[in-house]
Amino acid sequence: MAEVIVVRHGQAAFGTDDYDRLTGIGWEQARLLGAHFADIEQGFDAVFTGTMRRHRETLAGISEVLAQADIHLPDAVELPGLNEYDFHSLVASYVAAKEDVPEEPQPDLANAKNFYRVLRLALLAWSRGELLNVAEPWQRFEQRVRGTLAATSAIRGRVLVVTSGGPISAMLREVLKLDVETMVNTNLQAKNTGVTRYFTRGSQFNLNMFNAVPHLENVSHRHLITYT
Repeated sequence: MAEVIVVRHGQAAFGTDDYDRLTGIGWEQARLLGAHFADIEQGFDAVFTGTMRRHRETLAGISEVLAQADIHLPDAVELPGLNEYDFHSLVASYVAAKEDVPEEPQPDLANAKNFYRVLRLALLAWSRGELLNVAEPWQRFEQRVRGTLAATSAIRGRVLVVTSGGPISAMLREVLKLDVETMVNTNLQAKNTGVTRYFTRGSQFNLNMFNAVPHLENVSHRHLITYT
């Protein structure tokens, strides 16, 4: 049996030239999660991350604090299957498809609320195969996420996985047999450094906890709950 702890990365730098890095808040979220793991004396037998900078930096923040408590993590195995879909290209493809519809004004995508509203529509269109010139078809995205479930289920003990909101929601869809719209809505609720936990036996995954932030629920830390 394995206990698989899946963590979404800390707050990334939305609206900047390099989204794929943690903000100061993102680093603080990661270190607070590391402190939470240290408080409950939770070590890990295996660690997996995607190959993205925000995944590695989140793990670094967690590891830094665990090491101070003399809890040392094994070397991380990087799995490209844990990488986020290219949401910028999906949104661009969706917006381009709407440019010839005069009654639909172009959204201000610099505004986070507008961006995520359009992203939701883009994800649904992507799942239906309606977007052109996308690097990764929806079916390939789901296939690679299923591969990460197989990799983590092969480990005995406690496993830490650091990834992004898209793969987390796709895992949930696979385990709970969710429809795509529910998966997308769940994806857009993912908190930074939110914790999802499964218990596994062979290829069977049983959800125990989803999107929890116990390390941020103290009144002095609630301002650090973010979604980007």
